[in-house]
Amino acid sequence: MNLLCNKSVLLVLDDISHLSQLENLAKTKGWFGPGSRVIITTKDMHLLVSHGVCEKYEMRILNESSSFQLFSQKAFRRDQPPEGYLEITKSMVEYAGGLPLALKVLGSFVCGRSLCQWKDALTKIKQVLPEDILNTLRIGYDGLEDAEKALFLDIAFFFTGRSKVEVIQILADCGLNPTIGISLLIEKSLVSCCGGILEMHDLLQEMGRNIVYQESLDDASRRSRLYAL
Repeated sequence: MNLLCNKSVLLVLDDISHLSQLENLAKTKGWFGPGSRVIITTKDMHLLVSHGVCEKYEMRILNESSSFQLFSQKAFRRDQPPEGYLEITKSMVEYAGGLPLALKVLGSFVCGRSLCQWKDALTKIKQVLPEDILNTLRIGYDGLEDAEKALFLDIAFFFTGRSKVEVIQILADCGLNPTIGISLLIEKSLVSCCGGILEMHDLLQEMGRNIVYQESLDDASRRSRLYAL
C-alpha cells in the first residue's frame, strides 16, 4: 500500500469481512492523496461503523421490472421472454425474490430448455435450493458464532413475521441474549426489521431450513427444529 500513499486513487475493497482488512488496506483518509475515493462492499454494516466510514449505502433487492429483465437476459439472451414462456418466467422471477444471484443462476439453468423442462425445474428448485445459490447464501451464516447461528435458525423456523419486541422477550425468558444477537444478524443482512417486525428473505429462510434438514436426512425426530408445512 506504500505505493499508493499520497496519490489520488479510486480504491475498491470488495466483500470485506474483517476489520483488520480495512485497517491494513485503508486505515485512514490521510493515506491517500486529495480527491481519492475508497469504496467498500461488505455484508456486515457494523464494520463500516467501526471503521468510521462517512457515507453508507444499503443495497436493495431488484424490483420486479429489473428482476424480469435480468432473468430474461440469462434465460433467453433478450430482455423479454418469447411467446408461451411469460407465466413460467413470472413464477421463476417471483421465486428468486429480487436476488441477482438467484436470477442469474436460475436463468442460466433453464436457458435453452423446453417449456416442459422449465416446469419440472421450477418444481425441483422449490424442493431443493440450487447448490450455487445455497453455497453463496451460507457464507454469511458460516461466519456467525454458534449463538448467532442458533438465533438465525430460530428466526427462520419460528419468528419470521413476529414482533421484534415479542421475540426478544420470548428468547430472553429462555436465558438467551437476543437483543445483541438480533442486532448482529441485522447488521450482517441476514435478518431485517421493518416496522418493528422481523423479516427474512424467503431464500435465506429456505437455506436455514435446509441446514436443519441436513442434521438428519431420514429421521425428523433427530433434527434440532421442526416446522409444519
